[in-house]
Amino acid sequence: MRAAWSLLALCSATAAASDVDHAARAALEWVAEPEAQCVQLGGTMTGLRNRDRSRTLRVWVERWYLEVLTADRSRHDLPPDGSVRQLGCSETRSGAQRWTVVDARFLPTGETQ
Repeated sequence: MRAAWSLLALCSATAAASDVDHAARAALEWVAEPEAQCVQLGGTMTGLRNRDRSRTLRVWVERWYLEVLTADRSRHDLPPDGSVRQLGCSETRSGAQRWTVVDARFLPTGETQ
């Protein structure tokens, strides 16, 4: 039975990996800006930007706090205008935090929420 679960997990991971939108991932840019509050804590403001100038990018990210994955998963629609969506400071009073991309997809033209 354990072997069946292992095989199922492997197949699911393989299917998910083949479903990655590589163009959307390539259009995603991480930004670190010297925002005053973050600099006082010894860090930078972490953000995301869409480098594609014609399509909106939908991104899901997870937050890591003190190297522990939190329950914070958020979705952001990044317009093609090059604006930065701020996520938060890389350093807090208690320690470091960071974000990782779960998924990124281009939205069909005209779809935003």
